[in-house]
Order: sequence, then structure tokens, then C-alpha cells
Amino acid sequence: MAMITPGGPPEEAVQSSCAYFDSLMTSTETLETKFSLFLESILIDSVSVGISRKVLSHIISRIKCLPEDDSLKYCNILTEALKLRLMSFEDQITDINQHMADLYEIRKKDYNKAAFHLSAIPIENSQKNYTKTFTTQIYLKIARLYIEGRDANQAEIFINRASLLITSNTDDELQVKYKLCYAKLLDFRKKFLEAARRYLELSLEPLLPVPDQNELLRRSILCAIIAPAGLHRSRLLSSLNKDERSQNFIFHPMLKNTQLGHLITRQQVELFEKELEEHQQETLPTGMSILEAAVMEHNLLALSHIYKSIKINNLAHLLRVPVPQAEKVVGKMISEQRIQGSIDQIDQIIYFEPEALPWNEHIDVVCNKVNNVIDLLMQHEPEFTKERLQHYGC
Repeated sequence: MAMITPGGPPEEAVQSSCAYFDSLMTSTETLETKFSLFLESILIDSVSVGISRKVLSHIISRIKCLPEDDSLKYCNILTEALKLRLMSFEDQITDINQHMADLYEIRKKDYNKAAFHLSAIPIENSQKNYTKTFTTQIYLKIARLYIEGRDANQAEIFINRASLLITSNTDDELQVKYKLCYAKLLDFRKKFLEAARRYLELSLEPLLPVPDQNELLRRSILCAIIAPAGLHRSRLLSSLNKDERSQNFIFHPMLKNTQLGHLITRQQVELFEKELEEHQQETLPTGMSILEAAVMEHNLLALSHIYKSIKINNLAHLLRVPVPQAEKVVGKMISEQRIQGSIDQIDQIIYFEPEALPWNEHIDVVCNKVNNVIDLLMQHEPEFTKERLQHYGC
């Protein structure tokens, strides 16, 4: 093995070490042991850090050119050798971890390992003064990878770190990346209503291309429909239904029915279910899927506008669930003030009460109904409607 002679010319030592490593790489033998011994020889205390850094940079550049499996194998040996020398070889450790993260993300699709190696970059304990923009970008990429790898806890840690830096950052594109990553985390955490709001806001972001805006609107609709039924959800569904872009989606009829408070049919549910992502199809402790629970709550809310009172067993039949489950869901929605009503457990009757809307909301309701009438007139009598609107200066 080529050894570095202490006190020899630095450039000569670097060249001889690099040449020896190159000869190792062209050999057909199993090289793990020789490679580990070679690393030990250039990392001993008698070799100056400057020489070791140059040789390691050369090694890394060669390792990057290897087939992915071999590259990862030698990267792991290298990171193991350097794990106690973080401060001395910070640039090399950063370089190798970024390379491994790229391989795991792009080639292996192992997002958690990619995030792990990216988080191994010594940003917080660095001797360098990394900019806030660079640090935020790294944190957001790690969070995104953990979300892809379905590890919400780790993703939230790095989102929170990024949030401490993003407030003072003036980079608009980075702000958008942070908002998108946070929306995805809310979605994955099953906070669907808040995620839907964030997605809708981002779907109007001018910095994003139109296809991305449309995809974010699609995600907003999906999250809004499977969110818990209630007044806040109804308002969001109204905004989504008014967005002309929503008509391009195959599940628009279900969005419209949901927004209007109509009962949702099984055929609509089956069509809509195909659009959901894996985490949105999970089974709840009740044994129902997220979509089934959302549809049941929505239909219950719709029935509360149709009936003033109903027997619990009749309600269970309409919702296609067991009687105890129907009673439990009604009680939960009443306690959370998502519907107004009461349960007579003696006579097994549910009494629904009309919602008392504030004055401003009454005005909104009237305005929405007027707009709906105008839309219908435009469909059937466009010339007459345009003439009358111009007459009244509308």
C-alpha cells in the first residue's frame, strides 16, 4: 500500500495517494478492506489535514462516477471513517452526504434514507456561516423527503426549524416552497380542512406554473371533501365550487353535490375514491375509511336540513351504518357544534334545529342565491340577461 511519508512534499503526497486510489478502483478484486485501510492511512494524525482533504475530495469525485450500488457501498465506508472528524472534513462530509441523498431519492426511491443523509450535513454545528436561505432550503428538502417517506414526526421537526428562518426571508420562491411543504404536512397529518385552505391559496400563486396550480386545486378539493363536515368546510367548498377551474375535474359533480348539501351517491364515492392518495384511504379506529366517515358526516348534515326530527334507527338505515354508530356520530357532531340539535335517548329520536346565521352570513346566502339565478339565466337566455345587466350597470 502506498503510504504518505511525513515531512514529504505535500503535492507529491497528494498525487501518490490519488494514484494509488485510482489503481484500487481499476482492480477487479474485492476492495472494501483495502479501501478501509487506505482511508486509515490518510486520516492518521501524522498526515496534515490539508493533504487528507485533497485526497478525500479526489476519492469522492471518483466514487460519484461508480455504479449506484458500488457508489453507496464506498460512501458508507467513507462516512463511517469520517464520523469522528466532522469539524476537520466538513466540506467532504457535506459533499458525500448530498451525493448519497441524491442516490437514495432519485435511484432507490428510499426517501427516509435520503432525508437521513441530508440531515447528516453539519449545518447547525458548522464552522461555515451558511446563509439562512441555504439552511432553509436544506430543512425544507429534508421535510419533503420525510413526508414522501411517510414519517410525519421527523418532517414536522424540520418544518419547525425552517419556520424559524422563513419569516425573515425575502425570497418569494422559498416562501412558496415552505407553504407547499407545510400544506403537505397538514394533509399527511390528516388535518384536511387546514390543508385544503393552504392548497387553495397556493393554487392562486402566480409564481407557480399553471399545471402546478391545477394540481394544487385538485388536492384542495380532495382534502375539502374528506374533511369533517361543518360550517367551515361548507364555506371552503363554496369557494372551490365557484372556481371555474374545478369544472375540469372528473369529480366535480361530487364537489357540487357536497357544496349544495345534497346526498352523495355510492357511484360518486367510488369514482372519487380512485383519486385519493394512500394516506387519505386509511382506516379509522371505527373501522370506516376516512372517505366513508366523511361521506357519512356529510349525508348526516344534509339530512339535518331535510328533517326536523328522525328516529335513530331510520337515520342509521339512511346512512347505512349500525344504530349505535349513527347515534355516536350525531352526538359527536352536536357536541362539536357542527350541527344544531339534541337526542332524546328515551324515545330514540333526534331533533334537528335550524342554524341561526349571523346577519352578514344571511347577506352572503342571499347574494349567492342571486348569483346562482343569474348563472342559470345566462345559460338559458344569455342575450336577454346581458342586456338587462348592462341596463342596470352590472
